[in-house]
Amino acid sequence: MNYLNDFVSLLSKLISFESIARNRNECRETAFFLKGILEEIGFSVDVIEHPEGNPVVLAEMKGTDSGFIMFYNHYDVQPPDPIEKWETDPFKLVKKNGILYGRGVGDNKGNIASRIIVVKKLLDELGELPVGVKFVIDGEEEVGSPHLLEMLQQRKKFFNDVIGVIWETGGFHQDGSLSLTLGLKGILYVEMRAKRLRRDAHSSLAVLLPSAIWDLISFLYELKRTNLEAIKSFHEGIIDVKEVLREIEEVGYEIAFYPETLKEEYGIESFVDGLEGHEALLAYFGRPTFNIDGIVAGYTGPGSKTVLPAEAYVKVDFRLVPNQDAKRIAEELCNFAKQYGIECKVHSMTEPAFTSFKHPFVQRVLKILKKMRRKVKIAPWSPASGPMHIFTKYFGLPVVSGIGVSYWSSGHHAPNENIRLQDVEEAMKIIEEILKSKEIRREE
Repeated sequence: MNYLNDFVSLLSKLISFESIARNRNECRETAFFLKGILEEIGFSVDVIEHPEGNPVVLAEMKGTDSGFIMFYNHYDVQPPDPIEKWETDPFKLVKKNGILYGRGVGDNKGNIASRIIVVKKLLDELGELPVGVKFVIDGEEEVGSPHLLEMLQQRKKFFNDVIGVIWETGGFHQDGSLSLTLGLKGILYVEMRAKRLRRDAHSSLAVLLPSAIWDLISFLYELKRTNLEAIKSFHEGIIDVKEVLREIEEVGYEIAFYPETLKEEYGIESFVDGLEGHEALLAYFGRPTFNIDGIVAGYTGPGSKTVLPAEAYVKVDFRLVPNQDAKRIAEELCNFAKQYGIECKVHSMTEPAFTSFKHPFVQRVLKILKKMRRKVKIAPWSPASGPMHIFTKYFGLPVVSGIGVSYWSSGHHAPNENIRLQDVEEAMKIIEEILKSKEIRREE
């Protein structure tokens, strides 16, 4: 059988679902479609629904040996906006010159489809799986997975006998290498509002009346200027990134960091603060961030309108490194904002996550990749965020990320998201070898 054709067929069906997290009916249909697909090849499937969120799909199939490899994936996708930038229909899979286009091909429906098809291939060839497989397929990853922990805690026994978790994302770099990633930064997403007047005023009154915009800008600048020194917990518990990197490099692995690719991708000649070389590497992995996502205030339409706006809004996010406490930071930040007369609302938060490079599961995966002669670099954690902490902290499981169908120019979250069939084949070979290898099941 041509399992690549099976992959394309399944992915085409998955892409047709407009499973943006806010489209709850469409997400529910996607979850139950996956339930049917998984049951068809022999999985025992449970769909957990939530009154305020999208379903999560749990699937399980035993193997000849004890223990399970768990895959975490998500079927929700980012909105396709700006739609006019797409060269194809984002919710119709299109194949051009060995490249597949569509919203979610890389993030994350392509990885769902590839892993399901690998299981199907092994069942067709061997009759049963060498090791058990479990899936957790989330429906709210793109909005911070706000209900995932609550739903998974209803099925704690599902996490028994799990050897390790292979995360949802991954792919290949320009040099053909893949990055085995051992964690994720956390995120704290906050909306703040400065309201100073009952209504907008004529701009001539700015000499007497307070400005919501200036007050908000001043507050943000004070945070930036002082490096958030008033938020004590922001500086507490930060992991020693130098020690983490040393453990990886001393056994001969290269750290997965691509500064020149970043510069080329975003059209810049240098990084902020003049960071280069090792200092840029340390900042990339070791520093938490404070970022303004957007400010809304006043009049920005065509022509002029002389107005003193009554209020101003800002959305900010903080990417947190392992051991930082998102909840404490949020509490201190909002208390500090209150002193400036600024309302503060936490939109979402996700804790950082990290699995030690020395963990036996990490080492087993690396041995398999070495036997396959794959070029591997190590990222201690990704600067992106996700619900990995649920698996590492609450269920005590090791997690590795980086084995997936994407490549350096897949354009996750952007128009014309795409993957290459050559990378799909490679990712499927790696997943197949992990499931077949006795190495993955061997006790240290």
